[in-house]
Amino acid sequence: MKNFLSITLLLLLSSLVFANESKVCQKCHPIIYKEYYKSSHRNASTQNNPIHKAMWDKHPKGADGYSCAKCHSPSDKELMKTGLLKDNKIQREEPISCVYCHTIKNIEEGSLSNSNITTNKDREFYTLESDKKGSAKAEYKTKTSWFGLVKESKNSPFHKIDYNNENYYSGNVCMGCHSHTNNEHSFDITMLDAMIDKNDKNTCVTCHMPQVSGTKVTINETKTHAFHGIAGIYHMNKSMGQYIDFKIAKKTEGFSVSIINKSNHALFGQSFRQGVLKVEINRAGKNIHLEPFIFTRIPGKDGKEVMPWNANETLKDTLIYAKREVTFKESLKSGDRVILTLGVRRISKEAAAKLNIQNNKEALRFRTLKTQSFEF
Repeated sequence: MKNFLSITLLLLLSSLVFANESKVCQKCHPIIYKEYYKSSHRNASTQNNPIHKAMWDKHPKGADGYSCAKCHSPSDKELMKTGLLKDNKIQREEPISCVYCHTIKNIEEGSLSNSNITTNKDREFYTLESDKKGSAKAEYKTKTSWFGLVKESKNSPFHKIDYNNENYYSGNVCMGCHSHTNNEHSFDITMLDAMIDKNDKNTCVTCHMPQVSGTKVTINETKTHAFHGIAGIYHMNKSMGQYIDFKIAKKTEGFSVSIINKSNHALFGQSFRQGVLKVEINRAGKNIHLEPFIFTRIPGKDGKEVMPWNANETLKDTLIYAKREVTFKESLKSGDRVILTLGVRRISKEAAAKLNIQNNKEALRFRTLKTQSFEF
């Protein structure tokens, strides 16, 4: 029997206008809300993301105002209408709210960027749950027994749940914002272009929202839930290592490291993002640190490096697509132990200096994705 007071509280909340949509979700989804609050989605705004703020401060301003709103602050409805960026509670607490993501019905493809098409239905949300796919929309129901003394509740008293949107199962639901962002020169400044394939077992959701311990809802406890902190550069960095393989091969001179990317998008393609491969050789009790290899993409125009919104060409591209081989001149000897560490920085030191955020240690922090050692 479920707590009557909790149900009453939820019913009262359902009569309120969403002043803070995600905070309302916290009542039944406290673990998920805690993860969301530290996620890249909640930190997407200029108020919460210092890199994005520094980029926007330097970005040329047009008549449409804050042109990044549809992906960085879609829950700020006033901003979406006026283009006028303000410091408000939505920007600080839920620029991309829980409700927004769970009401995306479809994705409209565009040449410059895609767009999310939402339902705008009140308290009717999409989610994925394989064993419920194909079923009717879940609605709140109660069943009494023992002459009304025992009351059992089923589903949420606050909202309906639709398990049948194929976009959530394929991962295409993320492609409204995480596909491509082309500038006026048709230069893609994000380079994610994930190729959603029905035969691909990996999707945005399975990789970046893996199942972790803890109930997804308090009304009907479950053992696991989809991680809403968004695994990757912010959290659970090393969990991304399962989608990366290393191979080492001796050469006539030196050796090579092959990095196999098992995800469905290029690694480190976002503007100013920097991947780093660190190589350490343990030899006869000594540690030899080789020069790290940097994975990056440098935007340019007329042969010179420029800010992403001005770029029309790529001056350098060392990103990891399906596979990237890197060679090192140091020859390997019998008994050597080679330790490979692949990691990422949200922004390179050079780019941070250009944006005047070179003292932001968190933005520059090296995050390990995978470490593996090889014996020779």
